[in-house]
Amino acid sequence: MIFSFAAFCVQAAEVEKISFKQTNGIAVSDARLLAYIQQRPGEQYDAKLVNEDIKRLFNTGDFSDVTVETTYLENGNVALLFNLAYQNRVGKITFENNKKFSSKELKKEVILQTDAPLNNSNLQKSLNNLREFYHKKGYNDAIISFKLVPTEEPSEVDVVFIIEEKLRLKVDDVTFEGNTVYSNFDLKYSINNRYSPFSWLLSVGLFDRDELELDKIRLREKYWDLGYLDFEIKDMKVTPDPEDAEFVDIHFVLEEGEAYKVKDITIAGNTVYPTEDLSGFIVVEKDAVFNYGKELQSIRNMVSLYDELGYNDVQCEVERFSDYESKTVDLKFNFVEGQKYSVRDILISGNNITKEKVIRRELAIQPGDPVDRNRVSASRDRLMGMGYFEKVETEIMSADELDQKDIHIQVEEKNMYNFSFGAGFSDVNSLMGMISLTNSNFDILDPLNWFSGGGQRFRIQGIYGIERAGFNVDFSEPWLFDIPLRWDVNGYLNDSEYDDWDEERLGVRTGLTKQIFDDFTTISAAYKFESVNIHNMNVHASKELKDSERRDLVSQFSVMLERDTRNSLMNPTSGYHVSLLGAISPEIFGSTESFYRAELKASGYYSILDDAITFMGGAKFGTVGGFADSGEAPLYERYFLGGGDSLRGFEYRSVSPRDSKGIPMGGQTMMLVTGEISHPIWNFIRGAVFADVGNVWADSWDFGEVNIGIGYGLRIIVPYLNAPIKLDLAYPVLNEQDGESGKLRFHFNMGFTF
Repeated sequence: MIFSFAAFCVQAAEVEKISFKQTNGIAVSDARLLAYIQQRPGEQYDAKLVNEDIKRLFNTGDFSDVTVETTYLENGNVALLFNLAYQNRVGKITFENNKKFSSKELKKEVILQTDAPLNNSNLQKSLNNLREFYHKKGYNDAIISFKLVPTEEPSEVDVVFIIEEKLRLKVDDVTFEGNTVYSNFDLKYSINNRYSPFSWLLSVGLFDRDELELDKIRLREKYWDLGYLDFEIKDMKVTPDPEDAEFVDIHFVLEEGEAYKVKDITIAGNTVYPTEDLSGFIVVEKDAVFNYGKELQSIRNMVSLYDELGYNDVQCEVERFSDYESKTVDLKFNFVEGQKYSVRDILISGNNITKEKVIRRELAIQPGDPVDRNRVSASRDRLMGMGYFEKVETEIMSADELDQKDIHIQVEEKNMYNFSFGAGFSDVNSLMGMISLTNSNFDILDPLNWFSGGGQRFRIQGIYGIERAGFNVDFSEPWLFDIPLRWDVNGYLNDSEYDDWDEERLGVRTGLTKQIFDDFTTISAAYKFESVNIHNMNVHASKELKDSERRDLVSQFSVMLERDTRNSLMNPTSGYHVSLLGAISPEIFGSTESFYRAELKASGYYSILDDAITFMGGAKFGTVGGFADSGEAPLYERYFLGGGDSLRGFEYRSVSPRDSKGIPMGGQTMMLVTGEISHPIWNFIRGAVFADVGNVWADSWDFGEVNIGIGYGLRIIVPYLNAPIKLDLAYPVLNEQDGESGKLRFHFNMGFTF
C-alpha cells in the first residue's frame, strides 16, 4: 500500500521544469529539442510519456545515448533533465573503388552531412540510395558497404563508402522446357529478365537477380490464370555466356500439370455482411476454369465493402482444396474482420509553403469518417494531381482511443516558381519558341510568402514563331469563396499568319466551373470580350473575303457541359471525354456582329494486353451561324479542317468552301470522325494506324459529302526530355475537296520544354 501510494503521488506530480544536457557535440537550442518532447511543463507527470520521449529523441539518429534524471522538488513537483550524448561528428565523405561513376556523381545520393552528427538512419538511407543508383544503372550485383575512420579531431570520423561495382550483366537468351500451354514467346515476354537489343545504350535487357525471383511468381500466376494449379518450376539455370562475360542465358524447366475447374465456393468468418451480399462480389465462377486474377479481384471487391465502414484491419485469405483425381478445386474465402475504426484526426506535415486549408479541402476523408483505405488512397491521388508536390505519403496510425485512428499525410513540395522555355515545329504552326513563368501554388493575397501557398495557379507565357506569336496571362482560383467553384481569368494577345490573311486577337476571358453529379462532370459558364483584326488580305481574294478585312469586337457568353473519365490527359489508355458547348455573341452586348456557336466533342479509349494496344475513337461536330438575314458568321469564327491536328492527308486549313478565286473561306458546319489503333514498337516509341473522316460545309446545320484520309504514324516520347514527337504519313483515299490534290502527305509535330 505504501509503494502504491508513493507511485500515485509521483504520477500525480506536476512537471515544473524540463532541461537538456548535451555532450559530445555542438549544442542546439532547447526549442529544437522540445519539438520531440510531448511531456510539457505545467502538465501532470507521465512516466510512460517520458519513456516515449526518450525513444523519439533516440530515433532521430543524432544521439548515441539518451537518459532522463527525475528530481522531486520540495513543492511536490518534478524536474526532468534529459542527458543527450551525441554521435560522433562526420568529417569527410569519400568513396573507394568507384570506376564507372565519379565521386561527385555518387555524393548526390548521400544524405549525410559533414560537420553534423553521424545519423545512423541517414547513413542507412545513403547506403540504400547508392545501391538503388547502381541498380538503376544496371549494376545489379554491385556491393556497397562503408567504414568509419577516426580523425585527429576528438569525436570525429570520416565516412568511407566502399564500392564493388562488378559486371553490368545483360540477358542474352531465355528458354523454356516443358511448356505446351504457352509458347516460348508468350512466356518470355511475361517476365522482366529478357533480352533487349538496346541494352548497350539504355537500362533495358539487364539481368536482375531480385527480379528473377519475381519472374518465377509471374510465370506461376500466368499459369494459375488458366487454372494450372499444379504448375511448378522444376529447375532454373543462369549460365554465363562463354563468348561474352557480360551476358547470361536463363533456362526454365516447367511442369505444367492440368487445368482445374472450380467446384464449390464458400465464405467464412463474416459477421458484418451476410454471405449472400458478399457472394455477389465474387467474380470467380463455379464449374468454370479457375482464374487466379479473378480470385484476387473477388478479394478486392469484398474488402472494399469493409473499408467503406472503417474495418481497416480486415483480412481475407483463400483456402484452396484441390482434388487431384477430378481436377477440381473448392475455394473458401476466410474473413478476419477486426475492429471498426473512425478517423480521430488528420495530421499534415512537410507543407512549408502550402497552407494547410489548401490540403485539407482536397481530402476525400475527414475526421469522424470511417477509416476507409480507398478514400485515403483517393486523397493521396488528389493531392498528387494538384501539381504542388513531388511526393505524398499517407500512413494510418493508432490513436489514443481503441476505436479511432489518425491519418498522417506527409508532403514534399515542389518549387514555387518554374521558369521554362521550349521550341516546337509542326506542319500546323511551323517553327516557334516559347518562354513561360508559372506558379501552380499561387496566392495573390500573400506577398510576404512570395505570393505562394494558396492553391491558385498563375502563368505568364510568351510565344514567338514564323507564323505565330502570342502573350498570355492566366490566373485560376479553384476554391472561390472557399467552396469548390473554380474561377479562371486570362488575358491574351495572339497573332496568326495564314496563307491568305493575318488574324490578331486581343482579349480577356473569365469563367466559373463547378463539379456536378460526381468528380468527372463539370459545368462552366464564361464570358469573353475581344478585338479581332483581319488584315493583310490576299490581293487576289474575292470581294466577299476582302470585305472581311476589318477590326471587329466580340462579346461572347458561353456554357459548356463536360465529362472526362480519362486515366491520363497526356497519354490516355482508358476512359472517355465528352463536351457540349453553346455560345452566343449578341450585338446588344457589344459584338460587331450577332452570331452563335454549338459544338459537340467526344473521344473514348480502350486498351488490351496491359495497355499494349490502345483503341481510340473520336468525333467532333460544330456549327456557327449569324442572326442577320444572310445568316453568315464572320470569317474569324468559321471552321477549317486539314493538317496533323484534324483531317490528316489534307493540307492545313485546306478543307473548306472556297471563294470564286479558289481561296478557302471557311464554313459554318464541321464534322470530323477519327479512329486510331496504337501499338508498342520499342520502349518509348509507339506506332499508330489511323483513319480520319470529315468535311466543312458552307451553311449552318448543313451536311454533304465527306473526305477520308488514312495512314500510319509514330508517337515518340524522348526520355529525360519533355519532348513528344508525332509523325504521320497520310493519304486522302476519298477526296471531295476542290483544289486539293490527292497525294501522300507528311504531318509532323515535335517540341520540347526545359
